[in-house]
Amino acid sequence: MGMADMDIKDLFKKFKSGSGKKDARKGNSITGFFDKNPKMKIILPALGILIAVVVAVLIILSGTGAETELEEGATVAGQAVAVLPEIERTQGETAADNVDPFAEDVIANAKITGMIYNSDGYWTAVVQTPYASYTLQVGDYVGSSKWLVESITDSTVTVSLGEKTRTLEMKK
Repeated sequence: MGMADMDIKDLFKKFKSGSGKKDARKGNSITGFFDKNPKMKIILPALGILIAVVVAVLIILSGTGAETELEEGATVAGQAVAVLPEIERTQGETAADNVDPFAEDVIANAKITGMIYNSDGYWTAVVQTPYASYTLQVGDYVGSSKWLVESITDSTVTVSLGEKTRTLEMKK
């Protein structure tokens, strides 16, 4: 029976069963590779472990960069950044019990320690009193007191308490 004498059913049977010839090779090509190169069974895993170790060491040595410190006069996203010092007050420096830290004499001793101009067009002031430091914008109350921030310019902060008004000026 020649190729011309086969009918369609015989062709489908031949395709389903393969070419009709038995494959002399056993297994797939990867198994064949390792059969021909037995040392590669050791070399390839060792090489993978070596690459993993090198990558881990490079990650550890490069660090995350989260501890970067800003230098004085640095800019972030086009905005000037002033790095304020961290001040921890001892127990003796805190306000005594039943003392209103925003009585008139305390406001008289308050000073502006920083001004920030936002690109949206408003000012933020850092005001320090003998008892605490505050970051303020127009409309904020100073701490838990009734002193209200009425206006902020590039060198002044105006606060009010009822009819009383005080203007704090930045000392240069």
